[in-house]
Amino acid sequence: MNTKELLGLKVKELRRMRKITQEKLSEIIGVDNSYISKFERKNVNITIDKLEKIAKALDVELVELFQFTMTKEKDFKTEINRIYDGLNREKQFILYKVATGLEK
Repeated sequence: MNTKELLGLKVKELRRMRKITQEKLSEIIGVDNSYISKFERKNVNITIDKLEKIAKALDVELVELFQFTMTKEKDFKTEINRIYDGLNREKQFILYKVATGLEK
């Protein structure tokens, strides 16, 4: 992955951790609603000014947006938790059984 892709994933991860929608983040930084979606998918080149606004909105230092070392590990856990939370009780149990089966 290149820096642009990693940066988009990092913003997505931080945004989801803070339970901020793409639309809300777009509103906070003063861009079109689709801008954050395009940025997170690496379809937009972003300026340092917008990155500073994103960092402020996510309550992180700008440098934290470029700290990618743990992104993959955190991304899996965050994504699994998000999926789990969106399932009904029966499907949560199925996911649990699959996960415990992988431990063996």
